[in-house]
Amino acid sequence: MLVAHLLLVSTLFYKVLICNAKKDCHKRCDCLGTYVDCSKTMLNALPEGLPLWMETLDLSGNKIDETLAINTSSYPHLTTMKLTKNSFVSFPIFVNRSTINNLNLAHNKIEKLEALGNLPSLKNLDMNKNKLTFLDDNSFSQSIHLKILNLNNNLITNLSANCLDTLTNLVEFKISHNKLNNLPVGLFKKLKNLETLDLGRNQITVIHGLLFKDLVNLKTIILRQNLIEDLQDGSFYGLIHLQSLHLEDNNLSKISKGWLYGLHSLIYLNISYNRIDQIKSGWEYCADLVELDLSYNKLQYIEKSNLENLRKLHKLHLNNNRLSFIEEGSFNNTPMLRTLQMDHNYLSWLIEDAKETFIGLRNLKKLSLANNKILFIKKEAFTGLDNLDELNLLQNNVLEIQDEAFKFMPNLVYLYLNSSSLVCDCSMAWLKQPNIFEELPFDFINAFCGFPEKNKGKNLKEVPLSDFVCLENSPKPIIIFHPESKMVLEGQNITLKCGVNSSSTEKINFVWKKDNHDLELISTNHYSSFELNGMTQFSVLNLYNISMSQSGKYQCVASNEFGITYSNRSILSVVVYPFFAKVPGNSSVKTGLTAKLECAANGYPVPQISWQKDGGTDFPAAQERRMKVMSRDDVFLIVDVKLVDMGIYSCTAKNVAGMIAANATLNVLEPPWFKGEMSNKQVRVGEEVVLECLSYGSPKPKIRWIKDGIYLTLSNRHYFTAENQLLVIMEANTDDSGTYQCEITNSLGVNSQKVDVLVMPLYRSLIHEYTLGLVVIAIILCIVIISTIWVLFVYKARRPSSNLINSADNKSLDSSNSKDSGTGESTKRSQEQLFNDSLNTPQKLNNNLGNLSPEINLPLLTHASVVLGENSVTYRHSKTATLPVQLHIKEPHETIEDSVKCIETFERPCSTPVPPPNETQNSPPIVQ
Repeated sequence: MLVAHLLLVSTLFYKVLICNAKKDCHKRCDCLGTYVDCSKTMLNALPEGLPLWMETLDLSGNKIDETLAINTSSYPHLTTMKLTKNSFVSFPIFVNRSTINNLNLAHNKIEKLEALGNLPSLKNLDMNKNKLTFLDDNSFSQSIHLKILNLNNNLITNLSANCLDTLTNLVEFKISHNKLNNLPVGLFKKLKNLETLDLGRNQITVIHGLLFKDLVNLKTIILRQNLIEDLQDGSFYGLIHLQSLHLEDNNLSKISKGWLYGLHSLIYLNISYNRIDQIKSGWEYCADLVELDLSYNKLQYIEKSNLENLRKLHKLHLNNNRLSFIEEGSFNNTPMLRTLQMDHNYLSWLIEDAKETFIGLRNLKKLSLANNKILFIKKEAFTGLDNLDELNLLQNNVLEIQDEAFKFMPNLVYLYLNSSSLVCDCSMAWLKQPNIFEELPFDFINAFCGFPEKNKGKNLKEVPLSDFVCLENSPKPIIIFHPESKMVLEGQNITLKCGVNSSSTEKINFVWKKDNHDLELISTNHYSSFELNGMTQFSVLNLYNISMSQSGKYQCVASNEFGITYSNRSILSVVVYPFFAKVPGNSSVKTGLTAKLECAANGYPVPQISWQKDGGTDFPAAQERRMKVMSRDDVFLIVDVKLVDMGIYSCTAKNVAGMIAANATLNVLEPPWFKGEMSNKQVRVGEEVVLECLSYGSPKPKIRWIKDGIYLTLSNRHYFTAENQLLVIMEANTDDSGTYQCEITNSLGVNSQKVDVLVMPLYRSLIHEYTLGLVVIAIILCIVIISTIWVLFVYKARRPSSNLINSADNKSLDSSNSKDSGTGESTKRSQEQLFNDSLNTPQKLNNNLGNLSPEINLPLLTHASVVLGENSVTYRHSKTATLPVQLHIKEPHETIEDSVKCIETFERPCSTPVPPPNETQNSPPIVQ
């Protein structure tokens, strides 16, 4: 009961208020509760006598044209004023502090924002369609509570960098359709709460990087209808909550990930009505995108990578572009797509010849391909569209639909098709099969036959199945000569030929495609030949001075009014002969360091680089694993270089077009060094002295010989052989003794080593002969043992003793210029010859006994023995134990001549000859 009573009281009170309002309302106004409508009443000033309780006052559509002073003190509940469509030239003056929240001054002539000081509670200010020209730092000095600001359709050209600093609570800011051409950096630094920003229909040309970085809560930004040609990297950085971005109707030419960076929350992106001709990857920064509008641009192709990371996309608008190619597999990146708009393009091949273009679109519901010049629907054209329910093929003059072309769309409900040129022969009979024909949605199909003549002009539904018959000579074009694949060298001229047969004499329309793009401005020749089954027409494509850009797949497309046919794709491979970008150069490297040889070549296909050393592929650096090839830097390295690495290195660049090679010499530098130590030499007078100085180094060291500090030169006895590594001294004499030094020199240094050479005099050298030593020992031993026998022989014979010859002529030992008596031989004799002469003295004695003297150079000691040393003879006293020597006695029948012969030959052992009693009784025996 209490509740009912309160409702009755409230109703009565409301009726009383309404009656009082109507009673107190101005005669020109209508009072509807708290709403007072004084619009379009020809008022030119603020009316008086308005209800005190009003909350909204509408004065729009009047003729108030002067500065209006508004006193709201009598209207404590007034919160909204509408002053639109008047003739204000300046901002109304509020004479007292007002509680107004919403003020609408749209469609006036106000030129400057001012007098906002008495509107501290203002939250919504609408200044649409006025004549504001600029905003300065004081424009909103007291409007800290303002949340919605509409400055659309003014004449604003400049904004001061700090003019919005006081609007910290602003949520929606509209300033479209002005004349802004530049937005100062820092303009939005205080607008942390802004959610909607409309900058459309201005003259902005550049969006500076980080311009919006402070708008952390912005959800929608509108930049449509500006003059933006390019977006800098980071243009929208900081907009972490942005969901909707409008860039339509600008001059953008490309999409790049630089300006998409940071848009992780973006759901809707509209870039329609621009000049975009390519899409670059970058969608990873806005992977949550649901709708993408790229319509009305200049896109010519879509590659597989262009739609990557759009796995949440539901709507894609590609209509009204210049698309002629979509790479197979492109839509695999958009599995959640529901709507795909591709009207008004050049995608006929997509339906006529491509395969599996729509694989991956299992969730697609609506596909529009209207006005794409489609003439033929291939069987596999719609593979993958399992859930499609609407297909739009309007404004395509379809001639033929291949068998079961619609079977891959089992859920199709709407099929929009209009054609007046269907070839209703046996190739289309499948379409009239009951199980297929009944399921087609003919409510949206308006198709008529154009051939054969019997069915021409009839609706597809009216032609019975029996009339879909095959013709003996079909006028439809058939490819009988496909263009061939070729590989050509860049710069050459080539031709591709395509032949088509048809029973119709109508001229075939040939189109050449490259990578599914129509070729324009090309040179082609057409000619015809008549065959038994009709006319064959040919098209020859001429390509002159071919370049790398012309590589690709070429295809011939032939059509007439009865059909269209596609040739096989011929692959044209343009190759470029290799040429060096970096040629290896000669270099010199010290041993132990790293040698670097650079070699790079360009060409197509990319040439393979290989290295050889001295014509071979196996060289020490490779075998010892000291070789490194830096493929990215085109550098060939040999570490820890050795002398064996020196040689000629060949860099070879090879591809299918040919091979080129370049040589470089690697010189390995090494300080001079010796292979081994030189050894001291000790020779006899007259012998040869050979000193070896085996040196190494790079460059090859120069060798010089020094004796006792003086450089040696070539003479009749001094020879340098083996590139001065051998010093040969012929017929050495005692003057050749001394210290010899081998000095080796190259550009890296000097090295040397010394050796001592001793040339012994002849008397000392003879002692070194082992044979002479034995003879001396034998003589001494014989004297000791048979001295008594000698006395006996002398006594008996009583005749002069013969001269004992036991040594060489002393003169020949002392003088190198003496000659043999009566021989005429050279005076230059070797030590061996001298020694043989000393042993052959008995024979000479037999010829010239009268010329010999009994001189003996070796002392005859009866109580001593001789010990041979290396350079001397030592005599030991008889107390020193010596081995007994057994002397051989010559048999009596042996003659002196035989003995002499034995001594001369030295070829067999012989006994000591004993002279006859009349000649040798007093002579000592000769010891061999």
